[in-house]
Amino acid sequence: MGCDIHAHVEIRYNGNWEHYAIPAIDRWYDLFGIMAGVRHDLKPIVEPKGLPADMSTITRLDWERWEPDAHTPSWFNEEEIDQLSAWLEQKAQEAFANGEDNSPLHFSLEYGILNRTYMFGNGLTSFKHYHDIDYLPKGCDAVRLIFWFDN
Repeated sequence: MGCDIHAHVEIRYNGNWEHYAIPAIDRWYDLFGIMAGVRHDLKPIVEPKGLPADMSTITRLDWERWEPDAHTPSWFNEEEIDQLSAWLEQKAQEAFANGEDNSPLHFSLEYGILNRTYMFGNGLTSFKHYHDIDYLPKGCDAVRLIFWFDN
């Protein structure tokens, strides 16, 4: 039996967490290992934290749908999203160096994990790294990635 991930991006707007996106993340056990120690013996970026009590209604509805089969819920803040992005970039560079630039792994890294999930046209944490944040609506000041797995 395989294991899949369910993920939601939320933004904090005027002090409340709002649902923003559902990234399509392919089954990849190395990724699951680095995110939460699931299906791979890798030290996770951070030990699973459970679900935030203040998650958005949309995220909560999806969790309730999957809860009977869901396990290892957690979430990443901006710093942890950056660590995940750095790990993904390293894996993409390794795949390219090994001549795997046309492999499903490279394609998944390049297009399927977080790179196609933007926050108002930029990376999920760009607003924390660049001083030009005019693209970000006033009142948005944080992002998080909430996720869990099912078997």
